[in-house]
Amino acid sequence: MMTKLKTAAIMIAATFTFGGIAVVQPPVQSNAKTTYVWIAPNHGKKYHYYKGCRGLNNASRKVHVTLHWAKSHHYKLCGWEK
Repeated sequence: MMTKLKTAAIMIAATFTFGGIAVVQPPVQSNAKTTYVWIAPNHGKKYHYYKGCRGLNNASRKVHVTLHWAKSHHYKLCGWEK
């Protein structure tokens, strides 16, 4: 409902802005896939693309998080995966 309302508001604003000629862009659909990584929260600040990464050998607990979340919490890429 909110996106339809926003679209309608944009169309009305564009109509008045361009003197009665409505210029509307089609909605952009995101095809981006979310990337997930593995972290060991009790063992430093590195993220790993594979659960079997050598950098996770000594980790007793492994957590699956999004890459965006890991980077926003200051995790860096594991040295074994570069």
